[in-house]
Amino acid sequence: TGSPAGMTLRDGSKIKKRVTMNMLEELQLAQERRRRRASSKLAAVVGESNDYCSVESLTPYYALLHLSGRSSDPLIIETTKGRIKGVIQESPSGGYVDAWLGIPYAQPPLKPDLSRLTYPGFHGAEMWNANTPRHEDCLYISVYVPKPRPMDAPVMVWIFGGGFYSGSSTLDVYDPKIIVSTESVIVVSIQYRVGSLGFLFLNDPSVPGNAGLYDQLMAMTFIKDNIAKFGGNPNNITLFGESAGAVSISFHLLSPLSRDLFNQAIMQSGGATAPWAIFTHEEAIIRARFLADGVGCPYKKDQHYEMIDCLKKANTSVIIDKEWPQTSNVVDFPFVAVLDGAFLDEHPRRSLEEGRFKKCPVLLGSNTEEGNFWLLYFLHEKFAPAPNFKMSIKEYRAAINRMFIGESKIVKDAIAYEYTDWLDPGDPIKMMNALDKIVGDFHFTCSVNEVAHRYAQYKQAVFMYYFMQRSSTSPWPDWMGVLHGDEINFVFGEPLDPSKGYSKEDVELSRRILRYWANFARTGNPNMAVMNGNWTQIYWPVHEVFEREYLILASNTSQTRGRGPRVKQCAFWMQFLPQLHSAMADAGNNTNSTTEPLQCASTINDSAGPSSTFPLDAMDFHALIFRSSGGALNPTDKKKRRICACATPPEGTAPWDRNHAARPHDSVALQKNRRVRAKRTTIGIKLLNIIMT
Repeated sequence: TGSPAGMTLRDGSKIKKRVTMNMLEELQLAQERRRRRASSKLAAVVGESNDYCSVESLTPYYALLHLSGRSSDPLIIETTKGRIKGVIQESPSGGYVDAWLGIPYAQPPLKPDLSRLTYPGFHGAEMWNANTPRHEDCLYISVYVPKPRPMDAPVMVWIFGGGFYSGSSTLDVYDPKIIVSTESVIVVSIQYRVGSLGFLFLNDPSVPGNAGLYDQLMAMTFIKDNIAKFGGNPNNITLFGESAGAVSISFHLLSPLSRDLFNQAIMQSGGATAPWAIFTHEEAIIRARFLADGVGCPYKKDQHYEMIDCLKKANTSVIIDKEWPQTSNVVDFPFVAVLDGAFLDEHPRRSLEEGRFKKCPVLLGSNTEEGNFWLLYFLHEKFAPAPNFKMSIKEYRAAINRMFIGESKIVKDAIAYEYTDWLDPGDPIKMMNALDKIVGDFHFTCSVNEVAHRYAQYKQAVFMYYFMQRSSTSPWPDWMGVLHGDEINFVFGEPLDPSKGYSKEDVELSRRILRYWANFARTGNPNMAVMNGNWTQIYWPVHEVFEREYLILASNTSQTRGRGPRVKQCAFWMQFLPQLHSAMADAGNNTNSTTEPLQCASTINDSAGPSSTFPLDAMDFHALIFRSSGGALNPTDKKKRRICACATPPEGTAPWDRNHAARPHDSVALQKNRRVRAKRTTIGIKLLNIIMT
């Protein structure tokens, strides 16, 4: 990356001259940096909490230039905050762009400098490593403009992902020069605070939470006010982002503070209702308390000033190091958004249900194997080439238990039942694929589907995709499929860079995606007439409530459209499980105290081999959910209730006969207790109705 003042930063720390600066420019550059750090006129909307700024971000390469008089240099632009100077950069696919890098949009933090260099490693993971030093002083944007300079060009604002914990807009995979030079759009990338520095919440005015979202809001305000000076249209701004960036965008669609600052939205693998994206106040404060304990700061309930003061004085590297150990679950991040009553004033699901969101076109979708990326960290010992891959049923069930550690055994059994391939339940690859789909559906695909469905319900233009292209340069085993984030390379046009060695099919698909994304930014519709005659357009259908059509983004399939995706599985997460929880709660509340066990039907042995697994139809499933030991139907009830106690059936008994075989072996007088039997029947019918509907 380079700076408009002529500086280039390479290899993390070496600064070299790119063009010669005269002494006046050098002096003004140094003076401006000192002035901004001492007393900036750019006020941060989060007040004192702006001290909490991300170390996952870019050291500023850029300073405002206070040069006397007006300049004829087209790279010098007068913004509302001062004069800035750009540089010319060459696109890897050919052509040039004008770039203004590291433009400050808010007051820089006043903590001591802290930088981290890049980390070498395996190529598959290295794409997410920072390619520049990371620094607390991070509130900057970069603007990329095609040459020749356009007038009223569509503007695309990139918001990076990283679980609200990590990330940077400067990653190589986010390099926008190809999409800018190829599609004649303006791309703006923004930095924002992450982790505890961006999302610490104490229900206190000085640490109100959502600081990272307010950073994005402030950057969007700056873009809206100034983009016309770069040749952009302030009335045609499209937000696009992936994962936590997509979740952020969906929050902006819901927030009354953001809605007027953009016109369309593209959300890649993320939606506002993702289960990992938002904490209750209670959970957020627990996370803050754990952080304070780890750093060695005092915590007093309802008296946070000592803790806040201590955290401000703490070394930022210590703060970052103490964030992550408190979480151990898959797709679980230490600090995320909260309902703060200002940026987010109600739960996203309610906002979507009631239609309280920005009415505008949206383009969104997910990838086929969203979960495997996260299982790399969660079950890293299992990721080996396919011939050496091993997984037992016991390990499969243990993984599900770990993923949903707070859930009852009944819920875990239901999840296993839904995702097990009953035609070949002991196949290791199929079990791993099932775990991938559990994680991917629950955490990503279904929340994307929910946003799409609600927008379609309110008659908005919705364009949905399902990305199915495995990159020819992927370093991961074939069985891992198309991972979370794999579409990003195609969105930014990396396959068009000849030095990257992508296949012809990847290049063609990337050209299509570039055109779709740019068309959507231009018009709110990805379908547009073919330009230059160099690609064949496939019509992208509108995603409607009943048809639920989506476009398949892949070059290696004859099928171009589908319906859904994953409708049945998402109904399981969005409809069946909530009703199951409700039925469990009702059963617990309505059952009189008794230690007598209820009779059990079918069972699945967690430690058993393939021969002990069996398929169940919907009529038998109500029996499965009763399998468990005491209190499973209402785990929060203090009164001990044994719901089911199964005796071991005689050896050789067929699985579907176990209910009948178990009866002679039960030592309790369940048959004589008509009240308990009647209650079991009532609950069973209620749960069966849930299953059938």
